[in-house]
Amino acid sequence: MKTFSLKESRITDGFWANRQKINAENTIPAVYNRFKETGRFDALKCEKKETPSHVFWDSDAAKWLESAAYLLSRKEDKQIRAWYDEAVEDICKNQREDGYFNSYFQVYAPEKIFTARHDHELYCAGHLFEAAVAGKKYLNDDRLLKFSEKYVDYIYERFVEKQDTAFLTPGHQEIELALLKLYELTGKEKYKELSSYFLEKRANNEKDLNDDILERWGGIDITLTGTPIRKQTEAFGHAVRAMYLYIAMADMARITGDEELRKVTERLFESVTENKMYITGGIGSTNHAERFTVPYHLPNETSYAETCAAVGLAFFCDRMQKLTGEAKYGHVFERVLYNGILSGISLDGESFFYVNHMEFQTSCDLLLKDGRANPNRQKVFNTSCCPPNISRFIEQLPSFIWYADEEKNELILSQYISSSLSNDFVDASITSSFPQSGKVCVKVNSKGKNITLKLRIPHWCDKKFENAKDGYLVYEGVFNGEEICVDFDMRVRRTFANAHAWENTGKTAVTYGPIVLCAEGQDNDVNLGRIAIGCTKDAVVEKTDDDFAIRVTIPAYTIKNAKSLYTFDSPEYEEHSLRMVPYFTWSNRGVNDMRIWFSFKR
Repeated sequence: MKTFSLKESRITDGFWANRQKINAENTIPAVYNRFKETGRFDALKCEKKETPSHVFWDSDAAKWLESAAYLLSRKEDKQIRAWYDEAVEDICKNQREDGYFNSYFQVYAPEKIFTARHDHELYCAGHLFEAAVAGKKYLNDDRLLKFSEKYVDYIYERFVEKQDTAFLTPGHQEIELALLKLYELTGKEKYKELSSYFLEKRANNEKDLNDDILERWGGIDITLTGTPIRKQTEAFGHAVRAMYLYIAMADMARITGDEELRKVTERLFESVTENKMYITGGIGSTNHAERFTVPYHLPNETSYAETCAAVGLAFFCDRMQKLTGEAKYGHVFERVLYNGILSGISLDGESFFYVNHMEFQTSCDLLLKDGRANPNRQKVFNTSCCPPNISRFIEQLPSFIWYADEEKNELILSQYISSSLSNDFVDASITSSFPQSGKVCVKVNSKGKNITLKLRIPHWCDKKFENAKDGYLVYEGVFNGEEICVDFDMRVRRTFANAHAWENTGKTAVTYGPIVLCAEGQDNDVNLGRIAIGCTKDAVVEKTDDDFAIRVTIPAYTIKNAKSLYTFDSPEYEEHSLRMVPYFTWSNRGVNDMRIWFSFKR
């Protein structure tokens, strides 16, 4: 399967057009300004300062450059263009003659180049390569591409030919997937070969296996170095690193037709989504090494669910959809899109969550000990990977709507986002009322070809369709712009967790179509811990014109307080109502209590 470029697919209106508007006008400028204030962009000038730059600052700047390239391809902005050009020029001007570039190492520790596996040199390089691909594809700017080609040659010489580095695979994955982007852009085999080298050498060389990272993290394999990629059966380690590794594996399987690798990625996707994923699509359940733990360990109050991990999961879903064409990958993409990713950015687009809580009590400050776990949205973090990751994701969103196999004349609509598509294969448009309702209308002109059109049936839709097959509504024929309209019956439902997820056993969450709902203290006049959810068939949905999209009131009960801390008396209930909002909107009106999972009354 293939996706379509941002030149072919465009978001036209509705919920996501507004989010792209906020991204362009607020988020991308705000992230630049925070990065400028904190020295990230000045570091690219490679001038020695009294306070050294950080080893991963290049990656922050590179993700912003990637965001800017996507934005400028659809909307010219003189200020963004000036910032973009200055940063690109600084990077290219300060690249060493041999091709190496890193604003920290070449200025402050040149003698330590490629000696510290966990200091993010190859990770930073990978993000610069992704920015280079975006610049070339969408701005026809080959400055960073030329920079990248020279840099790859240097990396190849050091790691493959000479093998004179202190390690053979990066501590933080990213360069593997970036090299495959370079390969698909240029067709140069060296880039695919180097990506394969980093993938296959992981856990297959003495240098990395003698790494002290296990000792540093108490025996936890956060880098996924303990098991070769083809033998991995369960998601483990640092959640973001895992996602970036799996993305590269899926891309490699698709590009090379490697069936063994395909089966490994399918197995790992199942491990992530069947027992290690929050209802929001968040992944990584502990702050200790920001990692996956054991199956079904999904704590709420101490959840981690880093925003970058959610973005990584969405990218992984996209790659698996391209690899297999199966609807289940679109289901998970939709879940993490409307919940785990959107929760990471404020409604005004200028402040962010690094950690995404599943529950918060203002009376308990336990979670405030980690600054990144602060329930106040922040404009910038010391580790500020998440803000530009969200901005580049939102700009790329049009390329995740449609998929096609042109050899089989097959077109898949995976995400219901109002958009247009135009290329040599088809012209198409979709009008969608998601996430306020499940009504969508699709028009396709197949340009005289007999094609198979597939519309993904959302996992939350239980309507019966005569033309349903393998998770899709299937239409065949020559399409001349006819309109196909479907109502996927978006409604409020109680959702239950697997009983092995013991924090949520005997509880329910409330969803509305793809949206996970939460309750905040300021909307409710009772302690949220005393609420029991009632039957949702009488829920009232208020569709709003603001960024909340919807507000929901559902029947509920309050559990009467006992006279003492513990009692032999059964709880008594009083009828009540609970006001709920989309989870992604929480903590936009100040910090207050928040809860997703509640007890329920049958």
